[in-house]
Amino acid sequence: MKKQLIVLTTAGTLIAGTGAALVAAPAQADGPERHAYGTVAGASYEIAVEKERRFEVDADLDDVAAGSSWRMVVRHEGKVVGTRTARAVRDDGRWEVDFREVRSKNTKGADTFKVTIKRVGGPKVVRTLRFAR
Repeated sequence: MKKQLIVLTTAGTLIAGTGAALVAAPAQADGPERHAYGTVAGASYEIAVEKERRFEVDADLDDVAAGSSWRMVVRHEGKVVGTRTARAVRDDGRWEVDFREVRSKNTKGADTFKVTIKRVGGPKVVRTLRFAR
């Protein structure tokens, strides 16, 4: 009887442990994503394009100059689908800029996004992210 109880308790712990691990795992994107990383004007950037029913483009810049202004332009198949301008904000002692929710419809065939990020009055970076059909 003790052996059975120990075995059942161990199995229950493994199941509970597995369930806890699944709950604690990081969230996954709903659809395929493309990312681009790099630096521009002394700041680090990450650009993300996620494909669901529609596409959503986001960009984050870290360690930007205090009070600086930035502009992001998103082109989908050559057509401008979004323009954002934002000013640096302080977060946890660092200055950052977040661009959110530039959306575009899914088109037939492959999809190409060209994202330009520019410090107003300064340098820029242009990155191309592609989704094959």
